[in-house]
Amino acid sequence: MSLPVLKTERLTLRPLTLEDADRVRALVGDYDVSKMLSVVPHPYSREDAVWWINQTAAFDEDGERAFAIDDGSGLIGAISVGRAGPEPDFGYWLGKPYWGRGFMSEAARAVLTWHFGESPETTVTSGALNENPASLNVLRKLGFDDPHAILLPIRARGEDLPATKFRLTLEAFQAEEPVLS
Repeated sequence: MSLPVLKTERLTLRPLTLEDADRVRALVGDYDVSKMLSVVPHPYSREDAVWWINQTAAFDEDGERAFAIDDGSGLIGAISVGRAGPEPDFGYWLGKPYWGRGFMSEAARAVLTWHFGESPETTVTSGALNENPASLNVLRKLGFDDPHAILLPIRARGEDLPATKFRLTLEAFQAEEPVLS
């Protein structure tokens, strides 16, 4: 199964390729980005980027489906949904120069619409560090609810930090108005 190319008003969401490796390394390698992500090491090498891209290209039915977020000038972030536990996990990151422009809400709505249309799953989970209000806000705007406190292991920092885990049901997602900002 291959990923489709999804289009939004400003973005193209496409499969990652090895040509994205240097850009992934540069953007995720920024400590301000990696320090908010659970599984990303810091420093982040090109080899880390190549490994991750290869993993996403070889997914099976229960694996991570990762899309490059492309604004027309190239990759600016990534977004994924896939099996990390009993329910698919939704994850995302944007390079720091692209924060605060509504790109993630736009990309997330497109990927979740695709996911719920292609999968029999009716619930997705996601979480964010409590110190990351922008990411928490994205999840709330999409209809994620049922918050509960967790400790999230942050590999770049080598510690578990306070976070909030949410669930999104298909019904709650469909009830939300599309948000592009």
